[in-house]
Amino acid sequence: MRYRLPMIKKTILSGITFLVFGFAIAQQADTGKTIVKNGEYYYNLGLEKAQAGELGPALDAFDKSIEIKNDEYVAWYNRGIVKYMMRHYEDALTDLEQAIRLNAAYKKAYLNRGRAKRHLTDYGGAIQDYSRAIQIDSAYGEAYYDRGQIYELFDKMDMACKDFNKAKELGFANAERRVTMCQDLTKRGELHAILWLPKTSANRLYGFSTETPVKVGTGPDGGIANERAYLELLRDAKGNPVRYERVASCCGYASDNAPKGLALLDKYQIVFTNDQGDEKTAFVYLSFYDYEEPMVLNGFNTVNRSKVPVY
Repeated sequence: MRYRLPMIKKTILSGITFLVFGFAIAQQADTGKTIVKNGEYYYNLGLEKAQAGELGPALDAFDKSIEIKNDEYVAWYNRGIVKYMMRHYEDALTDLEQAIRLNAAYKKAYLNRGRAKRHLTDYGGAIQDYSRAIQIDSAYGEAYYDRGQIYELFDKMDMACKDFNKAKELGFANAERRVTMCQDLTKRGELHAILWLPKTSANRLYGFSTETPVKVGTGPDGGIANERAYLELLRDAKGNPVRYERVASCCGYASDNAPKGLALLDKYQIVFTNDQGDEKTAFVYLSFYDYEEPMVLNGFNTVNRSKVPVY
């Protein structure tokens, strides 16, 4: 059985891939009809669920597909993408690495493995993966752009701008703003990249009180992106990522960096597991108008600082 592999939220492979799956027959009790539930069936079900934003069911379907037939690289790849979308970056790495073992020339697996590594602060590993994707396809604009972002985070602007210009030349539309910035680097202003969180606050109210917000500043992708970068570096007592959602702006305070001298905090709801294994909810307050070195919330963990790029 052959079928076309569709796109999921611009992350899953676009184009046509042909696969053959083994069969596992199941009976439909209410009609008596025989339904073929093979690897392809669960694979396509996984795609359908992922496209609908139902990531849990999508993951279950890809699990079954791989259980039936475990040597199809796109099944591992797509399951890795679902895990990535669920922010289970370590688990996503495992699947993307298996996809690469099964197809060492699959450029999208390198691109997305690089993205997972970036979230895990393995910035050197991310650059290596983007570079490998470019070796496979020298016209891969998205890989140039992503690699340029890492260079930019480390303020290696000559290298970053070279990659952004190449990405634009290859037609990657997202590079346009970065190229404009490269033409006048004074527009960068005072930017702060949130790369890792080396310190933990001793103040139990840090981040949880409007009086002591986390001040992340503005980065290359804007202030909201810096807030998300900070939250994605947090881990709960069990070492798992926290789930977060922005719920409001509130609580004005005086700031020389805000319009008319009045800054607002962004209020996020976070969901996490405490050291007793209970799921908890709390509100965290962040500001991107001002910058003070962000710290880990008291009682929380962060991603272990990993590889630093070597230039």
